[in-house]
Amino acid sequence: MFLFLNAIAASLDGLIIGIGLRLAHIKFLRRHMFIMWLGNFLIYALFLSLYYFFKLAFMTKTITTILYLVFAIHAWHSEESFVVKEKTLGLISCLLLTLTHSLDGTIVSLNFVYQYKIVHICCVFSSMSLLILLVGYYFAKLFKSKKKESYISASLFLLLALINQFL
Repeated sequence: MFLFLNAIAASLDGLIIGIGLRLAHIKFLRRHMFIMWLGNFLIYALFLSLYYFFKLAFMTKTITTILYLVFAIHAWHSEESFVVKEKTLGLISCLLLTLTHSLDGTIVSLNFVYQYKIVHICCVFSSMSLLILLVGYYFAKLFKSKKKESYISASLFLLLALINQFL
């Protein structure tokens, strides 16, 4: 359950990305969804495998709590959104979007390398990031206020920091 909560919190920036794509009238097709899911999966797999292969252990309980607090502060003050200049999402734009969307998820997912199989972590985080992006894309009119999303995101990261300290 904690894995899913982390995946949701790390993927909340996808809500803003999805809303931005919809409001810019950019078509997000099934091939974009596939590219984004596969790209996220490969990025997670690469970094998690390297972390596991080199037996790194710098993601301690204290470090992850500090990261959650930093992510919460960043989400609270975040006013930026992803902007695409063209009306159709090209391959390069889709890959860059995938890369920027998976950065915080990669850092958060490192905490679970020694508890779950890497494939399982990659599937959960990749699927959640795509799902939340699609929620933002298809329900953009419900999320008109970007400030509400930053409050939700910051609150989730604070909740994760508290849960991480006591579990």
